[in-house]
Amino acid sequence: MKKFLFLVLLCSGPGSTLVAQNIHHVISHRGETVVTDPSTGTNNYPQWTVFPGKETDIRNVMLHLTFECPDGMRCADWDYLDHVVVRQAGGTQGDTLHYEIARMLTPYGGRFHNQWKFDWKVDVTDFSSILRDSVLIDYVHTGYEDNKTRGWKVTVDFEITEGPPVAEPLGIHKIYDGIYEYGDARNPIEEQLKPVTLEAPPEASYALLKLHHTGHGMDRNGCGEFCEKYRDIIWNGNLLDRKDIWMKCGENPLFPQAGTWIFDRANWCPGYLLQPDEYRVPLQPEEPYTIDVDMEPYETEEPGAQEHITAYVIAYGNIRADHDVTLTDILSPSKETTYGRQNPNGGLPVIRVKNNGKEPLRSMNVDYAVTGEKTKKFKWKGNIPFGETAVITLPEEIFSAKDTAGFTVELHRPNGKKDAFSADNRKRSTYIRPDILPEQTVLYFKTNKAPEQNSYRVKDSFGNIRFKRDSTDLQPETLYRDTIALSEGNYIFEVDDSKGNGLEFWYHTKEGRGAVKILDTSGQAIRQFDPDFGSSIRYHFAVKNNLPHRVDPNPSVSVFPARTDGPVTLDYFANTPEDVKVLITEQEDEQNILEEHHYTQLDRGSFTYDLSYLPKMRCYIRVIVKGKEIFKNRIRLKE
Repeated sequence: MKKFLFLVLLCSGPGSTLVAQNIHHVISHRGETVVTDPSTGTNNYPQWTVFPGKETDIRNVMLHLTFECPDGMRCADWDYLDHVVVRQAGGTQGDTLHYEIARMLTPYGGRFHNQWKFDWKVDVTDFSSILRDSVLIDYVHTGYEDNKTRGWKVTVDFEITEGPPVAEPLGIHKIYDGIYEYGDARNPIEEQLKPVTLEAPPEASYALLKLHHTGHGMDRNGCGEFCEKYRDIIWNGNLLDRKDIWMKCGENPLFPQAGTWIFDRANWCPGYLLQPDEYRVPLQPEEPYTIDVDMEPYETEEPGAQEHITAYVIAYGNIRADHDVTLTDILSPSKETTYGRQNPNGGLPVIRVKNNGKEPLRSMNVDYAVTGEKTKKFKWKGNIPFGETAVITLPEEIFSAKDTAGFTVELHRPNGKKDAFSADNRKRSTYIRPDILPEQTVLYFKTNKAPEQNSYRVKDSFGNIRFKRDSTDLQPETLYRDTIALSEGNYIFEVDDSKGNGLEFWYHTKEGRGAVKILDTSGQAIRQFDPDFGSSIRYHFAVKNNLPHRVDPNPSVSVFPARTDGPVTLDYFANTPEDVKVLITEQEDEQNILEEHHYTQLDRGSFTYDLSYLPKMRCYIRVIVKGKEIFKNRIRLKE
């Protein structure tokens, strides 16, 4: 039986006194090896888990999900659909009283190193009434791939913050839960997604409609995984919302991956913990109300699409406070993996706040500071309705000469009033100093065969452009070395790709490969970027006359093409010469070395290997420096 860990966290805001806040970390699965069951396509990992009792007030529950490569195995290959399911105490796996509280779409892990690790999180506070006492938490992994050599190491961690709830949950009603066929005229989806009528409890104030919805399957039109369709939410006969069930994947924070990670999909991306759709609607006590979910009309002769929908209505009592703001997250600066595309950042901090007060949030005071630096103060004004969140960019730059430091944000006086629950008004994140660049820097940009998709620029923190090249300035397969001079300050180097496939993508071999680096004027690399970046690069840096710049200690390695009938070229670029070993191994048996190459005191070079003599297969190209694997990429040979 899993036990929960009781912690007392001491949080200090800029200029504030210490405030105690109780947090429980309930870990149902700690580094559990998760593999498929190819005989059924589903594998269950249930764990009885002890949560706080009903006498404990719960303010917030954040579910943290961590993936790693399993011990003695490699990371799994495919983008499968996983679920975190709550089965109430006394239930069994076949019990109908089960609740999907989180949905995970696994990444393409074929190129991840054994040291790879990634963390996601999702707010599951609305399920707090069932996360009580002894509960069966089931991690459900689907798929059919080999389960002897690959899988995931999974940790499921519930971070539970004590405190008065925003409103008392009165009950959870599951109104849809299934895999709904889409596009079949003989079985219309609207016959499956029938309207549901419920009655509001006597104490009800409002309801939250919460949906986990992703599209899967494949017909001749790419539906449901690869086609964009809209969904309507009808509340008491009126259109509440229309949403395209679609997600752009080129900005995925987990990149690059081994498969088609950049391809846009039906409300999900590979390597993504689904953030559910939520709608708040007022209720009249003891009055009936009707909810209906409608999909865009669609029929096809050979149906194969499926809409995976789980939907709940959670009824709540009266909102406890008129004025209650919560600092839900610090997006930047942060070392959280899901915010990796916008960090490190030495420019303008970015936070997310939520209005938990009955009155619209129209103003508040924000204090923020890097440890050891002067506190900055900001009077924010805007309009955030109850239950909604907003991302706010703070107006003053932050910077510390230290490599790392604490960064604290504290909120005060929502609407000029005392906050009803101030313990969740402050957070602390980790500030990592951005790279220091010299006043003169060289932007090294080599286009691929599709330069019309690309542009790049340097801006300061406030959006003023200091240098740019638009797509009309770029020619195919051309190297640009732009020397730029910048005064002291904080800056962002931005690269955009309108197609969302970066300067290289294994599935788009015909577009070729490009390269992006930042060099100093002596030709040493300060930062080297992976060309398989999807839609964009956002690189924050600073120019400080009193601080030296550092060159990149890590070599840049790239391989092209990753799908080939034979020739493969490896490019190596490093600032320091080292002895380098290149191994070409079978994917399924990495101990079977097909080729081994040694290079003495290598700093820069390009090497082509002809693998045409090998049969159709998948293999790895691995690069070893000083006994450590620094690069691993999968090659699809003759596929």
